Amino acid sequence: MTTEHLTDSSLDRAVDELGCQVVGAKLPPLKQININGSELTYIEQGKGELVVFVHGALGDFRTWSRQLAQLAPKYHGISYSRRYHHRHSSTKPAIEYTHRHHVEDLIVLINALGRGPAHLVGHSYGATVAALVTLERPDLVKTLILGEPSLFSVLSGPHDKVSLRLYQVALDVVRRLFESGEERLAIPEYVNIALGKDVFHQLALEDLLVINQNAHTLGPMLRTYFEPTALDDTSAQKIKTPTLIITGEFSPGIYKAINHKLHNCLPNSETFILPGASHGLQMENPEDFRSAMFEFLSKNRMKLGDDSC
Repeated sequence: MTTEHLTDSSLDRAVDELGCQVVGAKLPPLKQININGSELTYIEQGKGELVVFVHGALGDFRTWSRQLAQLAPKYHGISYSRRYHHRHSSTKPAIEYTHRHHVEDLIVLINALGRGPAHLVGHSYGATVAALVTLERPDLVKTLILGEPSLFSVLSGPHDKVSLRLYQVALDVVRRLFESGEERLAIPEYVNIALGKDVFHQLALEDLLVINQNAHTLGPMLRTYFEPTALDDTSAQKIKTPTLIITGEFSPGIYKAINHKLHNCLPNSETFILPGASHGLQMENPEDFRSAMFEFLSKNRMKLGDDSC
């Protein structure tokens, strides 16, 4: 494992700091770590138990910057850019954007940091990755916080399957736009579908910066987005890890259905409805997300008998 501060131009640094303002926090020094042949960028802050944040689609290490700063007094937080996302360098093409690669990366990352097991906090695609790591390597995960994972494999009822098919059709249009070179149309369409409302053109400049710097990942992600995962309504019952499932009050029905099914399947789970938020969750209502996260982590730290700080 090798880590080092990035030495890009001051202009690139300023751009990243602007993007960090998505969640209103000062950007810690950027670092890189070699994971499975790729240099992944991350930021870290604080001391104590390890908390690893896993971002969703069109995000990167800046997505969780505010949560990272708030954790610092009691936890050692890590927010990293998943493979192919902003500041990433790799010899492998983005066409290999799969759940498997992201799961393997996170497993190696937790081990390489040498501070595990970790609390995992994931959003959307990142929550799926976090859940799959927990299923495969429960020894690496203390607790799990899932913000509307895209775990479509847990949906099995007739009504849910119809909703899933409609969602697949909608995102297939986005994928085709992207692959035909219409990225400027594909990105807003994806954001509006994911959030269930027409909000893309209302986003702040800082939000748009992060999205645009990760726009190249959307097409590759959508090509494998709906492929079955190892976590379905049966295997989910094997996850004994304490889990908090967060659902946005105004999120699209497909994510609410996934979270409802997960709560029924995971034997040690609890739920929280994030007021006033859609699928954007921690960016739409960071304060209530932070409160729910802290309460869950604190409660389970006491249950586990860990007095570290």
